[in-house]
Amino acid sequence: MRNSKGQNATRARLLTCGATAAIVTACAFAVPVMAQDAAPAAAPADDSTTIVVTGIRRGIQDAISAKRKDSSIIEAVSAEDIGKLPDSSIAESIARLPGIAAQRTNGRAQTLSIRGLGPDYTVTTFNGREQASTNDNRTVEFDQYPSELVSQVKVYKTPDAAQSYHGIAGTADIETVHPLAYGKQAIALNYRREMNSMKSPVPDAMTAGDRYSATYIDQFFNKTVGLALGYAHNTTPYQAQTREYWGYPTCGAQCLPADADKIVVGGSKDGVQASYYKRDAFMGILEFKPNDQLHVIVDGFHSEFKEAQTIRRLEYGTIWGTGVLQPGYTADADRITSGTFNGVTTIVENYNNERNATVDSLGVNASYLLNDEWTLNADVSYSKVHRTDLRLESTAGTGPAGSVVQDNLGFTTNANGTTNETTAFDYADFDHVFLTDPGGWGGGPRRSGYVGNPTVNDEIQAMKLAATRTLGGGFFKGVTFGVNFADRKKDKYLWQSILYLPDGQSTAVVPTQYRTGTTDGAFFGNSNGIISYDAMGLYRSGFWDTIDARVDTNAGDGDRTFEVSQSWAVEEKLTTAYVKADIESTLFGVPVTGNIGAQYQYADQQVTQLSSPGVDKITPGLSPLEQLHIRTDHYKTTYGDFLPSANFNFSLADDISLRVAAAATVSRPRLDDMAGGVTYGARTNSNPDNQGNQQYYWGGSGGNPEIKPWKSKQFDVSLEKYFGRKGYLSAALYYKTLDSYVYNNSRVIDFSTLPGYTPPNDPAGCAVGSCYDLARANTTGVLTVKANGNGGHVQGAEFTASLPGETIWSALDGFGVIFSAAFNQSEVKPAGSKIELPGLSPQVINTTLYYEKHGFSARISERYRDAWLGEVPNFDSSLGAHYVKAEALVDAQIGYEFQDGPAKGLTINLSATNITNRPFVLYDTKDAPTNVLKYEKYGATYAISIGYKFQ
Repeated sequence: MRNSKGQNATRARLLTCGATAAIVTACAFAVPVMAQDAAPAAAPADDSTTIVVTGIRRGIQDAISAKRKDSSIIEAVSAEDIGKLPDSSIAESIARLPGIAAQRTNGRAQTLSIRGLGPDYTVTTFNGREQASTNDNRTVEFDQYPSELVSQVKVYKTPDAAQSYHGIAGTADIETVHPLAYGKQAIALNYRREMNSMKSPVPDAMTAGDRYSATYIDQFFNKTVGLALGYAHNTTPYQAQTREYWGYPTCGAQCLPADADKIVVGGSKDGVQASYYKRDAFMGILEFKPNDQLHVIVDGFHSEFKEAQTIRRLEYGTIWGTGVLQPGYTADADRITSGTFNGVTTIVENYNNERNATVDSLGVNASYLLNDEWTLNADVSYSKVHRTDLRLESTAGTGPAGSVVQDNLGFTTNANGTTNETTAFDYADFDHVFLTDPGGWGGGPRRSGYVGNPTVNDEIQAMKLAATRTLGGGFFKGVTFGVNFADRKKDKYLWQSILYLPDGQSTAVVPTQYRTGTTDGAFFGNSNGIISYDAMGLYRSGFWDTIDARVDTNAGDGDRTFEVSQSWAVEEKLTTAYVKADIESTLFGVPVTGNIGAQYQYADQQVTQLSSPGVDKITPGLSPLEQLHIRTDHYKTTYGDFLPSANFNFSLADDISLRVAAAATVSRPRLDDMAGGVTYGARTNSNPDNQGNQQYYWGGSGGNPEIKPWKSKQFDVSLEKYFGRKGYLSAALYYKTLDSYVYNNSRVIDFSTLPGYTPPNDPAGCAVGSCYDLARANTTGVLTVKANGNGGHVQGAEFTASLPGETIWSALDGFGVIFSAAFNQSEVKPAGSKIELPGLSPQVINTTLYYEKHGFSARISERYRDAWLGEVPNFDSSLGAHYVKAEALVDAQIGYEFQDGPAKGLTINLSATNITNRPFVLYDTKDAPTNVLKYEKYGATYAISIGYKFQ
C-alpha cells in the first residue's frame, strides 16, 4: 500500500480515469457494431494522405500506424522527429507503453518488466538481431543506446515463427532509420544541457552535463543508394542520497523485558553519491536498392561508455555492532522508535565505482526477388561487448578495530520506516581520521579497504537464411521458411583484493595531495562533515599493496572461494529452423490476416565452471592456490524445443480489429545460473545450518550447467478500435502457463560424494565451538543449485486509450490523452510452494496529457506501478531479490518549433524528469514495508534543449 494521503489520492484519480476509460472503450466498440446492422461499413480511412505532422503527434501517429499494421500484438514508440524520441532515455519511453514497467538503477529506468515478467524473460534486439550485453547476463542495458539514434522501438507481446529471438514476456526491438524509406535529405543537430535539482555535498562534484547529437540522412544515384550517419554524446551527472539498514533484530537484553521482542535498527549506512555517465555513440546505415529485385542494408553501431560513481558514507553498527542502547528510549507496539546507542564504532567510507564498456554491432541484410513467386533473404550479424569494472572501497576511522575512539549515536525511526542518526565526533579532521579498518572486517591489521575488478566479454555471431514463396489465392498468401544460426560466447573473470596499507602500518594519514576537502555532513546528521579524498587516484598511484584473493592467506575463506565461483565461461550455439504461413482471407465472412507457423530450436550449450570445496589450511605443503582445490569442469548439454505460434487479426469493421494469438515460447536461462561455480564447505560445531528441527554442518551453492530454458504457452486476445492514425482504444487479455521455471532447488546430500571433498581438520588449539568434530561425523548438508521446476501461470488484462481531443470535441483540437492500465496476477509453484515472480506489479498505470498546436507543445506524464519483488544490483553487480515499494514518477516537457520564417526548423524544449523526487525504496519482507533496507533519492533532472533541422 502507498503510505501518504497524497499518494492515495493520486492512485484514486488514476483508477477513476481507468474506470472512465473502460466505459469509453466499451461504448466506442459498441457503436460501430450496432451501426453495422443498419448500414454497410464506412469506407476505410486513407492512411496515405500526405499531411505533414511533426512533434508529439507525429510520434504518436507513427506508433499507432505500426501497431495497427503489424500481424502480432505489439506496442510501439516512435521518434517525434529525426534524432528525437519522446525521452532522453529509450527505457523511459518504453516504460510508458501499455503493460510495461521500468525499474530504476541509479535513478534511471534501466530494466523492463513486460506483463509482469522481469527482464530475464525479455529479449532485446537491435534491428531484429540479438545483442551482446554489458551486464553479467543477457539483459540489455538501455544506457548503451542513445535515444537520439533510434527511429522506433517495437515491443512484441506475441511472437511469430519468423522471429529468430523472442522471450516469454516479449521482444523489444530497437530500430534505426532506413534512409531510402525516409525518402529525403535531412540534417538534424541537437544540444541539451542537463542539471540535477539536488545539491551535491561532495567537493568538486559535477552537477550539470551536456548532450549533443548530429544526424545526416540522404539518398544518391536516383535514390538507389541511401545513407544515414549519426553521432550522439552525453556527459550526464546524477546525485543520490541513500540510507541503508543492516536489518531489524529484536532488542533482547538491551531493552526492558517488556520491550525485548520489539525490533530495532541493527546498523546503518548513510551515504551521498555524486556520479556521472559518459557515452559516445556512432551509427551508420548504408542502403542499396538498384532495382526492384535487390535490396541490401548494412548497418553498424559503436558505443563507448563510462560511468564513475563517487560515494561518501558513514557506517555504524548499533545492536549488531558495538553499540549499547541507553535507558530513556521510546517505543511503539512493534519497535524501538528513538534513543541513543553509546560506544558505536563508526566507519568513514570513501568509495568509488567505475565502469568502462564498449559495444560494437554490425549487420548486413540482403533481399533478392528471384521471380514473381520467390524472394530470398540473408542476414549476417556480429555483436561484441567488452566491459571492465573497478570497485574501490576505501575505509577510514578513528583507529583500527580494538583502538577506535567510539561515538554516541542518536536515532529516530520515522513512520515511513527510515531512521535518521546523529553523531558528534568530528569526522572531517584529517589529523584524527585515518586510513584503517575500524570495523575489523578481516585480513589483518594492515587492511583499509577492498578492490574488485571483474571483466566481462560477450560476443554473438549470427546468420539467417530465408525464402518466401508467394501463393496465388486461397487462405494463405505466402509461406516463408528459413534457419537462423547463432553462436554466443560470454565469459567473466573476477579479480579482487584487500587494500593493504604499506610498510606494515595499521593506520595511515591521507596524503595531502589526495585530499579534496570535506563532504557536507547534514545528511549524515553530523554538523562537522566527513573527510573527502581521491581514493581512486590514491589507488592508481600504487599507495596500497594488493594481493589476488585466491592466493591471499589473510583474506577470508568466503572471499577466496567467491572469486573462484564468479569466474566462468559459456558458449551457446542455437539453431532455429522455422516455417511461417501468412494469412489473407476471410473466415465465416470476416476478413482475417495473420500467420501460423512453428520453430524448432536446437541448443548446444557448453559451460566452463570453476568450483572450490573451501580453503584447506590444514594439509601441509600446499601453496595458497592449491589450498582452494580448484576444479575446472567442462559441461556440454543439448536439447530441442518445438515452438508453434499463431496470430489472427479479424477485421470486424474497417476501424475495429479482434486479434487472437497463441504460442509456445522459451526464455534462455541466465548465464550465471548456468555457469556460476559450486562452492561448499564445513561448518564449525557452534555454527550449524538450522533447517527446521534438523541441524547440518555442511552447505554449498552454485550454478547448474544443465538447466534448460523457462518455457511457456501463451494465449492472447486484443480488441482494438482505431480513429485513423490519430488514436485508438484497446482492451486485451493474456494468459501464460509457465511449464518450466528456473528456481533455487535446495536438497540434502552427502557432501563426501562431491568432487574435491576433504574432511575438515581442526585448527591448532581450537576451542570446542570452533572445531569440526560434528562435520566430520555427519557429512550431510544442504546444497542449493538452480533447477527447472513445474512453473505455474501469469495472467492479466490491459486497457488503453490514446485519444486526440478533436475526436471527443472539436474545441479540444490540439489536446490529447494517452492512458493505459494493466492488471497482472501470478501463481508460480516450481517445487510445490508458491513463490513471488520477480518484476510483477499487480497494477501498472501510465497517463500522459499533451497539447500541440501552432508549433507549441507540452506534455506531462505519470508512470505508476504497484510494489514488486525486484532484482536489484548488489555491490558486485550480481542481483539480489528485494521488495520495492510502489512508486509514481512524473515528468514533463514544453517546447516550441518555429514553423516558418528565417528560424524555420529550430526547436526549443524545456523538460523535467522525476519532478516529485520520488524515492526508490527496498524493504525486508512483503508484509513489512516499514522494515526499510534502502531508501534512495535522486532529485529531479531539468534540461533545456535546442535543435535545428535543415529544411
